[in-house]
Amino acid sequence: MPDCFKPIRFPQDELPHNKIIEWWYFNGHLWDEHKNHYAFMYAFFKADLKRVKLPWLKILPVKNIYFEHSMISDVKNNKFQATISPFCLLLPKKSKRPLLSLRYLGQLPNVSFLQETKPFSYRLKTKNLDLTLTSAKKPLLENQTGFIKLKPGRETWYYSLTDLAASGEIRIGKKTVKVAGQSWHDHQWADAPYENDYWLWFSVQLENGMEIICFEYVREIKKRLATVMYKNCAQKTFDVEIIPGKNSWTSPQTGASYPQEWEIIIPKGKIKLVVNSLNKNQEMIYGLINYWEGGLSVKAEIAGEKIKGLGFAELVGLPAAKNLIEIFSSKFKREFDRSLERLKIAKGRQ
Repeated sequence: MPDCFKPIRFPQDELPHNKIIEWWYFNGHLWDEHKNHYAFMYAFFKADLKRVKLPWLKILPVKNIYFEHSMISDVKNNKFQATISPFCLLLPKKSKRPLLSLRYLGQLPNVSFLQETKPFSYRLKTKNLDLTLTSAKKPLLENQTGFIKLKPGRETWYYSLTDLAASGEIRIGKKTVKVAGQSWHDHQWADAPYENDYWLWFSVQLENGMEIICFEYVREIKKRLATVMYKNCAQKTFDVEIIPGKNSWTSPQTGASYPQEWEIIIPKGKIKLVVNSLNKNQEMIYGLINYWEGGLSVKAEIAGEKIKGLGFAELVGLPAAKNLIEIFSSKFKREFDRSLERLKIAKGRQ
């Protein structure tokens, strides 16, 4: 192991780290009482403003920048609702317990929070999400150790909770809907700015109680990795092949083209997955970064047995044909101005 390797420990490593970039991420599939299907994603980011390359935020008088991305898809009606808080004001922690507690001002006038109520159980509340999330399994450590060396000088710490029971409410437009389903949680931190990087990322939850996380990362080198969580909580890491299909979607907003189907093969695990997007229009934009994030249908064949499931995909770094800064600035100028004014007022009161 490299000198920088430190084993992940709980609950200490659920808390923020002094690294360039860090995020707490959730996705999930939810159903209402009428069996309507919704997919959601939430991510809260912490970045060292001096070391991460986010040029549009250099004017802020802070050491760390916080921002939130979330989305909800109404699968049946093919509707997509994205929310981006360009920067958030982190509020003081209320409890002294050594558990995760992130309270912040994001979308006015709401106070949002991600609160760990007990080990590996959470309450997530934002403008459009109010969910209780409880893990049924121990954490999955990517690459068996929770540490991945992507290339020299580019390492990341990474664990997942692959099977969380989810219940609560979501807000679609002006309608609040009671829901329940299954969720996934990632926590990752690294001393890397992740600029000009490309990756495909997949989380998969199968009906037989198996979960799979896999990715393809490209920056000068290409690295692929899959880690499997079995029903009995045993974990194994494998090499993986990820093959995009012919079906793709081109964003009218940025001109970027995103694959919509893939074949994922884990030869040594005797696993073959065919995954397809549930909805095509799932693009997110943040400054110079455009990415696709959305739910998947999954058909698996494991040692000859056919199994169904659901998943999520994230596609980052596919080239845009239009100027992202112009799109982002025009779309979020009002929220930037309001957030900056809020930050100035809060700083003045300290």
